[in-house]
Amino acid sequence: MVPVGPRNETEEHWLLKQLALGWAYDRGFNCISFEVRAPRSPYRVDVAGYRPAKNQESPTVALFECKQNQPDLARDSAQTAAIEIELRGLQERRQNLERLLAVHYPNARTPSSLFPEWDPFDPEKLPHSGYRRLIRRIVALQRKLEGNTKFERVTRYRLANLHFLVAPAGLVQLERVPPGWGLLEAVEHQRLELLVQPRFYAINNEFAWLERICKNTTMRWLKSAGTIVAEHDGAAKTSTRFEPAPQASNASWLLDSGS
Repeated sequence: MVPVGPRNETEEHWLLKQLALGWAYDRGFNCISFEVRAPRSPYRVDVAGYRPAKNQESPTVALFECKQNQPDLARDSAQTAAIEIELRGLQERRQNLERLLAVHYPNARTPSSLFPEWDPFDPEKLPHSGYRRLIRRIVALQRKLEGNTKFERVTRYRLANLHFLVAPAGLVQLERVPPGWGLLEAVEHQRLELLVQPRFYAINNEFAWLERICKNTTMRWLKSAGTIVAEHDGAAKTSTRFEPAPQASNASWLLDSGS
C-alpha cells in the first residue's frame, strides 16, 4: 500500500517521489529527503540525495524532479510538431558530438571507480563553439515547448552532481529531456528504469546540501512524532508535550516504497 502524501499532492506524484528515493538509496545515497530547497537558489527539488565520500572520492549529490503529466501543449499545432522534429535531430547530434569530444579530449575526463558511466566530463568547458551553439539552440526550443527554464538553470548553476527527471513510462519524449539531465521512467508503478544517462557536474556545495537534507528530514520526523506542530504560515513551533515517536519513525517510513 502506498503511504499517503501531503494533502496538496496527488498520489501519482507522491509515488514517483518514493520510487526516486528508493532508486537513489539502492545506489548509495543514504541521506535523502523530499522537498529540499537548493542552496544558493530559490528552487525546491522533489527529492535530494547525498552519498558520502568513499574510497578517496568526493561526496555525490543527486537531484530528482518528478513529472506526472505533460503541460498543456498544442499537439495539433504544426509549429509544435516542427519544433519537436528539429529538437529530436539536435539531441541526436548532441549525443554523437559528446561521444566524439570524450574521445578527442580524454584529459577532460576524471576516472571514478564508483560510477564509471558518470565519469566527470564537461564538454561545455572545451574550446568547441559549435557544441555551445548546439546547446543554446536546444535550450531555446525546449523553452518554446514548455517554458522549461528551471531545468536549464539548475544545471547552469551547478547545483548538484547528477540531475534526474522522473516520469511515468512514455510520458517524456527523449528529445525533451533537458541537456545534462537523466531520465528515469516508472515501470508498472513499481520500479524506475534509467533511459537517459545524466552528465556529472563538479560542484563545491555538497555539505550545504547535506545540511539542508538533514534539517528537512529532522523536521518531517519531529512533525510525525508530534513534537512540533505546523503553523498556518508554514512555520513550526514546539509542542507543549513530548510523546515518543511511533515505532515506524526510526526513518524506515522514509524508505517504505524504496526497497
